[in-house]
Amino acid sequence: METLYQALTFVIVILVGYLIGSIPTSVIVAKAHGIDITSVGSHNAGGTNVGRVIGKKAGLLTMLIDILKTYFFCSMVMLFLSFGPAIFVNPTPRFLNEMKELLVGLAGFSVAIGHTFPLFNRFKGGKAVACFAGYVLFAAPLISLVGVIVFFLIFKFGKRVSLSSVIGVPSCFLASLIPMSLDFTLLQDVSLYNGGLWFGHSYYLHLTFITTIILFLFSLLVVIRHYSNITRLAKGKEPETHFKKD
Repeated sequence: METLYQALTFVIVILVGYLIGSIPTSVIVAKAHGIDITSVGSHNAGGTNVGRVIGKKAGLLTMLIDILKTYFFCSMVMLFLSFGPAIFVNPTPRFLNEMKELLVGLAGFSVAIGHTFPLFNRFKGGKAVACFAGYVLFAAPLISLVGVIVFFLIFKFGKRVSLSSVIGVPSCFLASLIPMSLDFTLLQDVSLYNGGLWFGHSYYLHLTFITTIILFLFSLLVVIRHYSNITRLAKGKEPETHFKKD
C-alpha cells in the first residue's frame, strides 16, 4: 500500500505541475490587451514576445507570473513532504532528503513541460526560461545568482534574450557540478543530515546529483526550444531584443 501511495504522489506531482504550467500566461496577458500573441511578433507564447508586441510592463508581468507559478508549486510540494502525511515508511535520513529533492525537481520540470506544450493552448507554448528561473531560484538560490549574472552580462553585450538564455541556463548546470561534488565528498556522514537544512543538507553549499540532473534536463529543453534562434544566431540574422515602449 505504501508503494501505491508513493507512486500516486509522483504521478500527482507531475500531472498537477503540467496543468499549472499549461496555464498560458502570455496568452491571457495578451488577450487582456486584445491581442493574440501567437499570431504576432515571433508567434512565441512567451514573455519576451509579449514585451516586444505589447510593452515592457506586460512582458515583465508575464515573466514574473511564470517564474512565480513554478516557484510556488515547488514550495507547495516541499511543504507537503515536510508537513503532510508520511509516504515513505521508515526511510533513512538521506533517502528521505533525496526523495524531497527529486519530487521538487519533478515539480519544477513538469511545470516547464506544461508551459512549453500547454494543454490549454493547443500545445503551443513558450521556451521555459522563466519556469527554469522559478525552479533554480527555489532549489539552488546561489546557483540562480550565477545564471542571473551570466544572463545579464550576455544581454548587455549581445542585446538578445535568446543568446542570454541558451548560455545563462546551461551555466547554472555547469555551476551545480561544484556543490554536487562537495555533496559526494563531504556529506557521506548521515548524521550531518537534519530537518533544519534544505533537502536535509546545506541550502547554499550542497546539492546532490538529483538537482544537477534536473538542471541538465532544463538546459536541454531550453536549448532545443531555441533551435531556430540558434540557427539565426549562427547566420548572424537573429534580431536584437527590444521591448515596446509602454
